[in-house]
Amino acid sequence: MLFMFESTMAKSRLKTLSELRRVRVDTQIVTVHRCGKWVKLSGTDLLPGDVVSIGRSSGQNGEDKSVPADMLLLAGSAIVNEAILTGESTPQWKVSIMGRGTEEKLSAKRDKNHVLFGGTKILQHTPDKTFHLRAPDGGCLAVVLRTGFETSQGKLMRTILFSTERVTANSWESGLFILFLLVFAIIAAGYVLRKGLEDPTRSKYKLFLSCSLIITSVIPPELPMELSIAVNTSLIALARRGIFCTEPFRIPFAGKVDICCFDKTGTLTSDDMEFCGVVGHTESTDLETDMTKVPVCTAEILASCHALVFVDNKL
Repeated sequence: MLFMFESTMAKSRLKTLSELRRVRVDTQIVTVHRCGKWVKLSGTDLLPGDVVSIGRSSGQNGEDKSVPADMLLLAGSAIVNEAILTGESTPQWKVSIMGRGTEEKLSAKRDKNHVLFGGTKILQHTPDKTFHLRAPDGGCLAVVLRTGFETSQGKLMRTILFSTERVTANSWESGLFILFLLVFAIIAAGYVLRKGLEDPTRSKYKLFLSCSLIITSVIPPELPMELSIAVNTSLIALARRGIFCTEPFRIPFAGKVDICCFDKTGTLTSDDMEFCGVVGHTESTDLETDMTKVPVCTAEILASCHALVFVDNKL
């Protein structure tokens, strides 16, 4: 059983690695400013601190290439699709860090709108023509922050790669179950020990052996392995459906779930908005569905509350 379990684990690990190699990002050539001049290098040769020219670029199949590393936008602006990291299909607007005060330190949470994350795709870019350093290819200027597994995409890939290291189902519930069995085993062994000591002709060695056998028989030593096999079987079933589990030890908790609530607007649902009506612009609580009857100020507020971008001649 142990040999079969380890073989299944190894096969699942190899399959996961092959799947990840198949979906790896193609290496692209980027323009880097080194030693006072612009040179073209592979995205895998980037180092933290490099000043690069980044913009929208397409591969041989016409698909937009992804950002090769985490970068801080120095000059220009860009519209980025971060669906690979956040799951949201709504494009994000990235602006230059130069518009922020220099007295503040860079914050990973507060300055997200200035960072181009690795693996995301640039849908549109606008270079800053007033910046003292200009790229020959007309791209936006950015400085490399993190590369490889230290990027946002790299950390996600590393989590998937090494998730199988903790294929276990050990929890406080399994410990409580073993403790529950141990109580009954001790009671049964104590009863046998008491009755055995009342018989002076009985062998004390065989009596101790019988009590030990009761305790070891009640508590199953293969329980942790059986739970791990159940988790591994669940991982294989999920992998066949193209689902990667980053925390396998949480799979047994799914058996307690009765209701699932999803809050992924734009991913599981459509990102299109349909106008239903306006309420509250007058003293009446009736729904107004005719926009021609809505005050101009109300229409302007509704229009300004949404970030609209124009990409590929589409709004």
